[in-house]
Amino acid sequence: MPKIKDWLTEARLTKLAGWRREGRSEEEIAEKMGISAQTLARWKKRSEDVRRALEVDPEAVDFQVENALLRKALGYESVEKRVEVSAKGERKEVETTKQVGPDMSAISLWLKKRKGDKWGDGTAGPKPENNLLHLLDEEGGFDTDAIPELQSPATAGADLVAAE
Repeated sequence: MPKIKDWLTEARLTKLAGWRREGRSEEEIAEKMGISAQTLARWKKRSEDVRRALEVDPEAVDFQVENALLRKALGYESVEKRVEVSAKGERKEVETTKQVGPDMSAISLWLKKRKGDKWGDGTAGPKPENNLLHLLDEEGGFDTDAIPELQSPATAGADLVAAE
């Protein structure tokens, strides 16, 4: 029978929090731990670490990640505080506000996932309406194979091997 001390390691507490983030109930978690739900309830009362690991709200974590991605995609201001000491030994707290610009990877991920019909790569359904290759194919008669940058990586690689 497992003991509470066996579950007070960083790795095991991380595992508990992970199971909770997956949406597992405390009964399911207790079963995975090899203990009863009543034992887990007792452990929660005895250990703040166990209680904290099981307090993870999966939906809240999802929202936190979404908010962080949106913040990174839009850019944000960051306030940096530091203490400067003069030659005379006087201490002064200085705040600097920095602008962090939008991150293209975050923008791309957001648009592909939230507006896949317009901004996706076309692998999960119809080609998006602003996909250059799709538009060129619709026009007809345009040979995209003649432009290496527009070829798929496999085709471009085969052409390079054939040329050697």
